[in-house]
Amino acid sequence: MMKNRSITILLTSAMLLMSAGYSGLSLAHGDETHVVEKAQFIGIDSAAGKVVTQFHNALQTGNEAIVRQSLTENVQIYEGGKVERSLVEYASHHLHADMAYLKGLTITLKEHQVAITGDIAISTAISHAQGEYKSKSVDSITMETLVLVKLADGSWKISHVHWS
Repeated sequence: MMKNRSITILLTSAMLLMSAGYSGLSLAHGDETHVVEKAQFIGIDSAAGKVVTQFHNALQTGNEAIVRQSLTENVQIYEGGKVERSLVEYASHHLHADMAYLKGLTITLKEHQVAITGDIAISTAISHAQGEYKSKSVDSITMETLVLVKLADGSWKISHVHWS
């Protein structure tokens, strides 16, 4: 398990450093748009992909038990320039707000890939969220990166979340 934790930390750090390096570059593109010719859905039927789908469904339907079941105790959740460093912290801060926000939205998955290497899986997704929250219209594109770890019993859990 310690080996998995070290690999997770290494992969997560590398992804964050890469995204930090590229995030400033995105400003150079201004309002430029890119046409996606074909939505890509790869690896979503894998065991890790099914955990991601279960997690998304649980968040949107308000099933806190399944959300908790999908996350490791030491999950790190990065969103909006802030970080929550455990399941307990997430559950006591933003979990209920996230479920309330998603409840009134229609989420259309535009792209989703799950890549598995050994005991680590990386899920990346782009979604379109539309609807209303607190009497305000929502129409946004969201991006997500999840890192999952395979546990000793063969099950998968999400150990890192990055939403933007």
